[in-house]
Amino acid sequence: MGLGWERAPSGWRWLVVGGAVAVLVALPGLVGAVPARDRPVAAGELLERVLGSAGVAYQGYAEARAGLGLPDVPRAGRVVALLGETTRMRAWVAGREVWRVDELTPVGERDLYHDRWGTWLWDSGERRAVATRGEAPVRFARPADLLPPELGRRVAAAAAAGEVTRLGARRVAGVHALGLRVVPRAAGTTLSRAELWADPASGLPVRVELTARGQAEPIVTTAFLDLRLGPPDPAHVRFAVPGDADVRSDEAPDLARAVDRFSPFVLPDRVGGRLRRTQVGGAAATYGKGFELVAALAFPARFSPRTRAFLERAPTRTGPWGEASVIATPLLNGMVFEHGGVAYALAGTVTPPVLEQVAADLAREGAAPR
Repeated sequence: MGLGWERAPSGWRWLVVGGAVAVLVALPGLVGAVPARDRPVAAGELLERVLGSAGVAYQGYAEARAGLGLPDVPRAGRVVALLGETTRMRAWVAGREVWRVDELTPVGERDLYHDRWGTWLWDSGERRAVATRGEAPVRFARPADLLPPELGRRVAAAAAAGEVTRLGARRVAGVHALGLRVVPRAAGTTLSRAELWADPASGLPVRVELTARGQAEPIVTTAFLDLRLGPPDPAHVRFAVPGDADVRSDEAPDLARAVDRFSPFVLPDRVGGRLRRTQVGGAAATYGKGFELVAALAFPARFSPRTRAFLERAPTRTGPWGEASVIATPLLNGMVFEHGGVAYALAGTVTPPVLEQVAADLAREGAAPR
């Protein structure tokens, strides 16, 4: 009997321990299963709150998953990886102009500090700091663009009246976030719908999902896993150059900025029936409105990225523009071609016929000398 009584408590202890472990393992799921508190906020009002959230201070950790599957395009830099993998980010945002976003990598981190002067990019693995003055009107995407607030506000800014409806609330990083669905009406965009969830009081987007036409699941998802509203410690957004850093200055840190700054050409004000969105004409521009957006670059043909290796990988399409290398994904389509001594690179959230219309116009009108 005595042995029996001694074994019984031991068994109960293991049962208690096992139960506690099971509860701990299941905790994230249980937390997620707790219903979020919804509020009677109209879709238009929530959209305005999202648009007005640019000055909201916060700090947090977010992950973005993108599955565009872009091919390896020469001189595209980090864009291909950014749109085809999971990006892990820590963010400290003091306001619209002063912020810091760290991209966490397996071997270190790349930290982007932004203030009114420009940016500092710090690569801890290579011990290199790159300073860039100002912001270019056209540039390649960077990790900070995939943060839920940044992507969410871009979606909200592109939404037209009648394209927005309310979704139910959802718990995201401890926030009872209100949902918004945007379904574009334009036939020329590849975007089927965009869904975002935002903090009810500040309008700060905390989760965003983009789904391409013909797809059942989102092709881009970004969400906070940890979030705290309020100003960060000023020390977190102020860059101090480490003593062992290799310090450089680069006014054109990506191809788009380099083209905009050094190319001898100027793109037309209108292509494919779409007006230029960028305010000043140049060799790098964006066209269209809403979610029908096309970015274009024009530069000397001798710098074309259509290398032999790229031509072997990318399919081609012929038309008024000659022969173009084509990049096709469910959400983003692109074309690269040379015509009249000018290389053109086009990309956008538009269908292939829209992109071909833009290419045909560029081949007919051409870029003008600067």
